[in-house]
Amino acid sequence: MYNLDKIIDRKKGNARKWSNQVLKEKFGLNEDAIPMDLADIDFEVAPAIQQALMKRASIGDYSYSYVPDEFYDAVIDWNQRRYDTRIEKEWIKLTFGTVSTLHYIVQAYTEKGEGVMINTPAYDPFAEAVEHNERKLFCSSLINRDNRYYLDFADMERQMKENDIKLFIFCSPQNPSGRIWTKEELFQLAELCIRYDVLLVCDEIHRDIVYKNQTFTSIWNAHPEISQHSVLCLSPNKGFNLGGLKTSYVVIPNPEIRETLLTQLQKNSITSPHVFAVPAIVAAYNESEAWLDEMIDYVEENMQLIYDFFAEIPEAKVMPAESSFLAWIDVRNWFKDETEMQEFFRRANLTMVVGSYFVQDGEGFVRLSIGMPRELLLEALSRIKKEYSKKIEYA
Repeated sequence: MYNLDKIIDRKKGNARKWSNQVLKEKFGLNEDAIPMDLADIDFEVAPAIQQALMKRASIGDYSYSYVPDEFYDAVIDWNQRRYDTRIEKEWIKLTFGTVSTLHYIVQAYTEKGEGVMINTPAYDPFAEAVEHNERKLFCSSLINRDNRYYLDFADMERQMKENDIKLFIFCSPQNPSGRIWTKEELFQLAELCIRYDVLLVCDEIHRDIVYKNQTFTSIWNAHPEISQHSVLCLSPNKGFNLGGLKTSYVVIPNPEIRETLLTQLQKNSITSPHVFAVPAIVAAYNESEAWLDEMIDYVEENMQLIYDFFAEIPEAKVMPAESSFLAWIDVRNWFKDETEMQEFFRRANLTMVVGSYFVQDGEGFVRLSIGMPRELLLEALSRIKKEYSKKIEYA
């Protein structure tokens, strides 16, 4: 048993999410605010990871590093054991974070002005990776049917044909909703990409947090042939909260596609890994699986609290999640616009992410990060209830 109820002072570690300066300048909040915006968890890191980093720090040498075999062994074993996905050492490249890697991917496989597709609502850096590199962004809106997202295959196929799409950045599980795509949906997506010669970039960094009685399928297991037409983006950052160590990596079986990206990474001077990245990843994958499973159960219980709480607010509708620690809530019947929504949360001394952040199709929604000790979550919900009661009283 791990003490996930323990509240740690994340301000001491200069966590961006908890920074008093950020809370004040970005949100207009005081130091007692509870941040629910950034997609990281507020639990103390797994003991094995702490111990591995303390052991590494004690060596007293923080110079240029390299990637040893133990990293590759841990990654290969984790993917085989946890996801039944076979990968080989030569396919793996450790990078400096998924967001920056998406920029390198766009640079490597497309030319200025060429088309890149995403599904929306989407994590905004997906769009930034396209537009900041002067490529043309094409969005295929997810279908919101009965408070659940579905892929619009007809629209995606039409756009692939009409817009000569070169690259598809796909999120699985989906952020911000926590939707897990079925094996059949993934197969159909892969078929489209193969048919229209679209390189599929599959971001699976949220897959480490999947709820009980839910089944996650990696894209390659859904359609083995797509492995030769894709780049898989993976990371322990979400499940084990290692974002500050830049522990993301890509897996590319196709040697030609792989060499193209490696050449681009050389152009961007992506060389030595973070000195603490490798021991953290190895400890996470080799020694922290029990911690992860317990944390997932805890977060799923948090999500149930979210469902129960917002069931009492008829103007809000939570989209059922199957993974991750993010609550995606439809508040179109609650607030007239995002300005009113932001003011509500400011009065509650809470941060959140407005739906318009997610490129398009998210207007009228709010995303709350709920991967936190229960005492903090209950306090946050108490603040929402208090402000909601005021709103009703003076309506």
